[in-house]
Amino acid sequence: GAAGLAFPSTRPTGRMRPSGSGGALVPSLLRRWGLPAARLRGREASAGRSPRVWGSAAGPAGRAVARRSAYLAGGGAPAPALPPAPAAGAAGVPAPSLGGLPLGALPEEDQELLASLREAIQALGEDAAAHPLTDIHDRVLTACRDKAALLKRDWTDEMFQEGEDTNEERVAAIEASLAGALSRSGAGLEDGGTLGSALDLVGVYMKNYKLDKADTVLFRCARHVSARGGVWMVKWLNHLSTVRMKQSRHLEALELLYDLELYSPYSAEEAPEFFETLYRNLAWALKALGRIDESLAAFEQMASASRRHKGAYDWFDCWDIGKLAATRAFRDGDMAAFYRGRAMIERALQMHEDAEPEDLVMRAKVHDSLAECFFVVEEFERAEVHYSAAYALLRRTVGRLSPLFGKQARHAANLRIAQGRHAEALPLLAEALAVEASRDAAGVPEATELVDLIVSTQQRCSGGGGVPPHGASNHPAVKALQRNLRGRGLGESREYGVLCHKLSLLYLHEHAEDPAALRRAVRLAKASVRLLRRHADDGSSREWLNMAEIHLRMLLSAPQRPTPDPSRPRGPAASDG
Repeated sequence: GAAGLAFPSTRPTGRMRPSGSGGALVPSLLRRWGLPAARLRGREASAGRSPRVWGSAAGPAGRAVARRSAYLAGGGAPAPALPPAPAAGAAGVPAPSLGGLPLGALPEEDQELLASLREAIQALGEDAAAHPLTDIHDRVLTACRDKAALLKRDWTDEMFQEGEDTNEERVAAIEASLAGALSRSGAGLEDGGTLGSALDLVGVYMKNYKLDKADTVLFRCARHVSARGGVWMVKWLNHLSTVRMKQSRHLEALELLYDLELYSPYSAEEAPEFFETLYRNLAWALKALGRIDESLAAFEQMASASRRHKGAYDWFDCWDIGKLAATRAFRDGDMAAFYRGRAMIERALQMHEDAEPEDLVMRAKVHDSLAECFFVVEEFERAEVHYSAAYALLRRTVGRLSPLFGKQARHAANLRIAQGRHAEALPLLAEALAVEASRDAAGVPEATELVDLIVSTQQRCSGGGGVPPHGASNHPAVKALQRNLRGRGLGESREYGVLCHKLSLLYLHEHAEDPAALRRAVRLAKASVRLLRRHADDGSSREWLNMAEIHLRMLLSAPQRPTPDPSRPRGPAASDG
């Protein structure tokens, strides 16, 4: 998935001292802290000089692109009101508050700047209250507080790998924390601290694949982020592009990433970490769209940015570059290059275990990539080692309803199918269907593909009804899938009619073990015919309609099954629900 963006960490340093009346410090400090041009005073504002933009944990960096400068010149968001700095004669200037964060949360250079301002105000004596430097102090403090809020990601950086129940409890606790902050704040999301926490919560939702909630929070934040502009917009765009990628809306994600590049106030030389992650995300969006060669070009840019600030590739770089190199080489039939790419992924796995042994979810992802490289060249035994490792790690860390686990279960099933172990594949496909039924990014094409695979696997299994004896029913997952898709307004299309036809086939193959399956198959076959008749003007719909009508007639002509033997236990999964 897409990664979070890193902001540059260098800026000019040096302590600011008052000179003369102090008026000359006003525009330079405002520019240094990225305050909108409309707030500049005197000759600087009338001259229309462009402000600089801050956006990192260590202060401002780089150039402002044209449309950012145009926005900032319009005034930007109003700063939260802060009490003026006390004049000399008071008991000393108190340490500034960062909205609950200690002063020590700021980088050392920022602490020095605030301390210098406080010293300068104290040195002014009785003139401090009306002096411009007092206003500068307040504005710098506001910028510090906003910066701390913007860069807040302690919730996002949590691992969330303690199992499904514990992860859910932690997400609920974070939601309650933000709800409490909103109730205490009179400004809501207009307050920078609350807005930063809301964006941090989006990171939590993305990690836990709660994409509907992430989308909703981003929508609620959009107006407030737009009012602030600058690096707030960069962070918001990055979050939104990541959500779109996780929703498999890759073209939208790609467009957002291009916007993100335009909004960046930095050059690649000034912020290599920022551009490393940006190019990485661009590369994966392009790969998901099947544009492999363009994806490779983006990865080359990523590699260049990575070397610029790290000097050598880390495990993440080796994993990304190895995956893409192996993919392209296998496509082109260049097996020597394919094996080199696979070796790079093997090296990435070892590097990751050494560098980040506690990150079990990422280790599972690297295992899965390596397993795929063995699978495509039919080295099934080695593929099973890595697929099994990934499956076990994800079941333990993210739980059985995570899309990460569902994808892994399907990969493990694909391996069994390739080995002819169809009966062993069915429980894994059932796990994948349970995840597909409940996930936020559910879609008809993805569900149809999975159900089609289940039906074809059922047909290859031995047993009177086409499924292994005492096989569990997929009915709960099928019900949940229908409810999920209809709830998203996807239940009236031609594609949904095709899905209903395939679900009817799935039930038909379960009827030997589940007496209610035949009745459910009939109900779905009728729904399929109804929908396909509605879309009969489409040529492909007519073909599907012919098949669905034949299937329905066959089901209606089937003899009624005798009452099942009461001595044979019937599992709860077989109930109508």
